[in-house]
Order: sequence, then structure tokens, then C-alpha cells
Amino acid sequence: MSKPALTFFCELLSAPLSELFSGNKLINMLSKLNANISLGLLDLSSERAEVVKKLNRAKIPVTAWILLEKDQGYWTSLDTIEETAIQYNLFKVWKAKHKLEFAAIGLDIEPELNTVSALSKTPWNHAPILAKRFISNQNYFEKLATARALIQSIRADGFAVETYQFPTVVDERKAKSNVLAKSLGIPPLTADREVLMLYTSFFPSFSDSILWSYARQCQAVGVGSTGGGVEIEGVPPLKTMRWIDLKRDLLLASKAVDNIYIFSLEGCVMNNYMDRLLDLDWSTRVIPPERSAMGISLIRKVGQGVLWTLSHPMEVVLGLVVATSFMKLLKKVFSSRQ
Repeated sequence: MSKPALTFFCELLSAPLSELFSGNKLINMLSKLNANISLGLLDLSSERAEVVKKLNRAKIPVTAWILLEKDQGYWTSLDTIEETAIQYNLFKVWKAKHKLEFAAIGLDIEPELNTVSALSKTPWNHAPILAKRFISNQNYFEKLATARALIQSIRADGFAVETYQFPTVVDERKAKSNVLAKSLGIPPLTADREVLMLYTSFFPSFSDSILWSYARQCQAVGVGSTGGGVEIEGVPPLKTMRWIDLKRDLLLASKAVDNIYIFSLEGCVMNNYMDRLLDLDWSTRVIPPERSAMGISLIRKVGQGVLWTLSHPMEVVLGLVVATSFMKLLKKVFSSRQ
């Protein structure tokens, strides 16, 4: 089996980032792995620029993962798309100033930070707000157009675009739905590469089955977490994966896709997983969880049906009217024959 292309997410402030890349050991490991880096731009400092220069000199491709300040929402969503566009322009100035090279731009499509925090602490209290957002079309199509225009602008600047998405984006797209896009601000977007975040830390139960159900329907898979990430008020940190689980997820994903993303680089270094990744035999036999994945796929089909129904209420009403009329007609026909 051919080895997949590996990309490591790295989400560190400038000081710990500089410390992580002090010396050449990590750079040499990344080179041996032929790995890429998706670098979270928590700031646009000269210290971060020096790390990018070091990666450029080593010819390690770097993706600029656009992030916002926490009070701006942190991730890219329809609620933060204007701020993301501004941040992207600031990134271009920083890139030019320090003469940096980037292979792509990464957009992490997640609800804004305050929404995630509110849903984690008091989900039922926040539910009416989400319902109101879904029912209302206020600004939705305008913001969706802004998101698409941003992607076109990034491409026009010569960058490929990566989007990091929850796996539900696949179900929303199949269902021709906009429920999650409108209520949470996380629309399906057309990118050069869409990476599904299939982290075992998100799905402690049936994680391999969930991964296998989605992996065969996507371009790239994100696995994790090995540690790190943004701290969210009221939300416990993601559980760190054991090596045996990371290895399983990597081998499973490699049977379905050619590009695998690992969250995170700093976690792999902290847990001494880098040497193990260097020694990993990608031809190691792994048995896909076909049976349990079928169960997950069935649940997804039901979910897609719910998403379609919520997004097409008029069609549902019309279908019920037609079905009711047809049943009445059949009843009359059978009654007349008796």
C-alpha cells in the first residue's frame, strides 16, 4: 500500500511555536515523512515568520490556516466571514513583508467560539436561538456569497484553498439541506481540498466505524487529537489519543484517501509519536469495521432525511396532500367495486 501524504495541524502561540522548532530535529523528521504543515496563524508576528522561513528553507510545504482573535469568533463561519476576509488581507501584507512562501490557505469552518461555548454549557437554552436563525433568511445568502467570493479571491491570488469541516457537511450536501449552514453558520463550500475532521476525540464510541463510514466519501481525512488546541470556556479539552488508536485511524484512512491530516504536531511531539510515525509500516493489515460502519451509514441516512425534510417543508406538505388525495381516491375505487 502506498504511503499517504501527511499534513500536521499546528496551533501554537509564537513563543511555544519557536520553542517547538528550535534546533533541526523536528524539521528533519518532517522532511523524512515528506509531511506538510497547516500552521494556525494565531498571530502575525516576526517570531512566527521566522518559523515559516525555516520551514521554507527545508522545502516543507506550509498552509496558512487563517484564525481570528477569540473575541472575534476564532474560526471561519458565516458569522465571522467578514472578519476572516479582513484577516486574510492582513496575512497577505505580513507574508509580503517577511517574504514568506505558502502552499495553500486553510479555512476552519466551525461555529463561532461563543456559540460552541454556549451549546456546550446550556444547549437547550441556546436551541431557540438556533431555530430562529434557521427559520430566518436574514443575511444568510449575502454572507454565503461573501464566503464564496473570499474563496474566489484567494484562488485569484494563486493559492489553493483547504476547508476543514465537520463530517456532517457531507450529509448536509447529500440532503440538499441548509439546516446546519443557517443555524450554525457552517455551510458546505467548494474548495480545492475538503478535509473532514474525523477525530476519535470527538467520537469516543464507534470512532473507527464513523471514520470508515465517512472516509470513503471524502477527499481527505483529519485524525486526532494527540493534544493541543484552543481552550473553550465550559468545554473540557479533547482527550489525547493513544498511539494504538492513532495508528488504527491512520491505517484505516489510508485505505480510503491519499491525504491524511493529523491534529496536532505539538501533540505528536509531546507524546513521542513522531518516531513511531517514521517507523510506521503502511502495509500493516487492518480490518475495516464494515458491519458497524453500515449501522453508522444507516443512521446518517435517517439524519439526511430529517435534514431534507426541514429544508423542504413545502415539498413535504405537498407530498402529504398528494398522498392523502391518492389514498382517498383508492378508497373510493374499492368502495365502488364492492
